[in-house]
Amino acid sequence: MNKQRGMLNRISENDFEQMTTADSALFVGSPEFIIEKILTQYELFGHKRVMFQLDIGGQPFEQVVKGIELLATKVAPVIRKETSK
Repeated sequence: MNKQRGMLNRISENDFEQMTTADSALFVGSPEFIIEKILTQYELFGHKRVMFQLDIGGQPFEQVVKGIELLATKVAPVIRKETSK
């Protein structure tokens, strides 16, 4: 599993799942899940910025680009709309 994610340090599948839940710090999942997670944290903290590092673990360039495209086209428009109310 770690090799698939490009991770050098070993973590268990259970640890990874715990690190990517709705109430954890890592943003991993579908655009819909990321939107939900950002909006939940926005309600809690009222923060104005979210920062992502998409190139962790030596992912292929194409995967990084796809992540950027999804953030720009699927996630950001919804977040802008929901937080401007």
